[in-house]
Amino acid sequence: MAISLKTISAGLERGVNKVANSKFMKSCFSERAGEMAATIALWSTTTKDAVNCYYYTNQSLHNKKIPEENRKFVAAIDLSNGFLNVASQLTLGAYIKNKLPNAFDKLFKNSSLKGGTRAAAKNGFILLGTLIFAQIILKRVLTPFLATPMAHYIKEYGEKKVSAKKTLNEGSETTSVQPKQIEQGQKLNVVSDKESNNLTFKSFENMLK
Repeated sequence: MAISLKTISAGLERGVNKVANSKFMKSCFSERAGEMAATIALWSTTTKDAVNCYYYTNQSLHNKKIPEENRKFVAAIDLSNGFLNVASQLTLGAYIKNKLPNAFDKLFKNSSLKGGTRAAAKNGFILLGTLIFAQIILKRVLTPFLATPMAHYIKEYGEKKVSAKKTLNEGSETTSVQPKQIEQGQKLNVVSDKESNNLTFKSFENMLK
């Protein structure tokens, strides 16, 4: 007797539902397991991005293979990339993670998923949706789009800070030198006055003779 595809599909569905509704699977796939897994994944990726940001920025600043006039800009790009990756994933990534459970309920409200099968599917949807949004949309689309303009701003801000500090140091050095110059000038003037008085006195003395 031939077994129809519908019969095989129904048998598989009953088997999957039986396993999914077992006590062991229910303990593994609780209602909030997907949200917890997504949160751990977000913190894991952002920690890695923060460490990479420090490493690549520091490496670019001291990389002798990069021309010296370009090092600050390359380091600024690494810094802006890292900052945007961390900030966007902890804000927009967390926001999307919190919205995905309701999105799943709306998308699959008329599906045949029940009990543990539905819980497992929902957890997987939340985890995969969060990672796809954080790692593809935020990290590969949004961050590169904003990183270059932000790098220009960071570079200009850093150069202004260095220039202002240099000007302040030069001003303090000039201030410390001026009293010495004034003092030396006064001594020169005193000496010249004495010499002129002596010359005048000698000329008057010679006239009397």
